[in-house]
Amino acid sequence: MRISRKIKKGTLLYSIVYLKCPKCQNGNLFTHKNPYNFKYTLNMPDKCTSCGISYKFEPGFYSAALWTSYPIVILITAFLCVLFMVWLNISISISLVLIGIILLVLQPLIMRWGRAILINNFISYDATFKLNGKL
Repeated sequence: MRISRKIKKGTLLYSIVYLKCPKCQNGNLFTHKNPYNFKYTLNMPDKCTSCGISYKFEPGFYSAALWTSYPIVILITAFLCVLFMVWLNISISISLVLIGIILLVLQPLIMRWGRAILINNFISYDATFKLNGKL
């Protein structure tokens, strides 16, 4: 399934889902595309490789991503609870184990989306912003 046709470039959702620079939406937020390369899961460049905007705000800035990733975990957990216990009629103990495993597998993606949501709250898309911040 190709999501790229459904999410329009220039929207907030595009930047978050594809983990792109919130200012230009061309550069990547993370140095490595694979979130399951655990050595580099949260490695971010100091600035965007496309527009040059800095991703470094202050020490500990990205620890606030815990607050943006928490609702993601709650939504996934609620959806899986309904899926397993209501629709599939699986017992609560087995459902909790399955939910725990699924959340563990999704954790690198959730952490990246949490950071993307956080940085998108402070930097917004600018279609007129040219390469390296020069108009």
